[in-house]
Amino acid sequence: MPIDFNSLQGSANHPLSTEKVDSLLSTFSKERKRLMCPNCNQQGHFRRHGSTKSGPPHLLFRCVICGKCFQAASMKYIIQNCCQEQSQIQAPTDMEQTRSFQENNNTHTPTTHSSQNDLQTVLDTIQRLTQELQQAREETNSLRSQTDKFQQQLLQQTQTADPFPSLNQQPPHRNPEATNQMSNLESAPWHEPAKIQRIKDNLFASRNQRRLQRQEAAARFLQPPSDNQGFQYIYVPTKARVPTGQVRSRLRKLDINNNRILDIHYPDRNILALLVHNDYAAELRQQLQRFKVTIKYDFDLCNPQNLRNPKYANLPLEERTNRAFMHHRDRMERAL
Repeated sequence: MPIDFNSLQGSANHPLSTEKVDSLLSTFSKERKRLMCPNCNQQGHFRRHGSTKSGPPHLLFRCVICGKCFQAASMKYIIQNCCQEQSQIQAPTDMEQTRSFQENNNTHTPTTHSSQNDLQTVLDTIQRLTQELQQAREETNSLRSQTDKFQQQLLQQTQTADPFPSLNQQPPHRNPEATNQMSNLESAPWHEPAKIQRIKDNLFASRNQRRLQRQEAAARFLQPPSDNQGFQYIYVPTKARVPTGQVRSRLRKLDINNNRILDIHYPDRNILALLVHNDYAAELRQQLQRFKVTIKYDFDLCNPQNLRNPKYANLPLEERTNRAFMHHRDRMERAL
């Protein structure tokens, strides 16, 4: 049932003790998926949102759909209302299950006559299986005797055969497929020292490159703070939306150090955002321009046109701008 806003606002004025706050946080983590926002009537979208700045501070909970914030006392009222609804739903279900269990017990009472029939059926089955087992043993003994007979015949033929055939006999004819397989094996890299050496050189070069990257990362820790503190996004165009793992694999092929790429996401259609430190931004742009990759300098992440969700289409321009900024802020929180 819907939550009364008057009761909800009245409950927000009563601060909670430390024990009640701990109990509220424990219950919130368990029931968060079932809680419904009284403002937008959406279920399962509550998140922790810090505390109020006034003293004493109050915990805040925020609905990520409508952006409405609720204090700890209000959230306690919402949780109590949700638990009452759940108990009202489960009570008829428990009564139906109890009634069904009693009916099943009444309809499945065995009788003495059916037990005797079942016992006779089991005895017949045991007798049939015993006969089948005896037949299987007889067949096994017969097959064992035949195998011994064939082994003796094969041994006699081997002893009477010529152990040293004539040298004038023609060699056996090889199958063309076997010949092709042999040629493929002979042309494999491990049969050519030059190919083996090239493979070793490539492995050694990649190993050295990773070692140098680790050394550079360790050396940056022992250097004084940079004067160019801060982070920035670099936007590049894309033809399709692929997983971030594939994006990092392709950046690695362009000799870009993935350890310096802090975050990768798609802020809009056919746009890829790369979060880097200011010290690495110039080097990344130079490496991208080396492979003729166009950098989108004029892309605005907080532009309301980037909101592609149809539910934001009819909102005013100011509201859409605020929504775009909130999405950008949430993305930055997840990245950091």
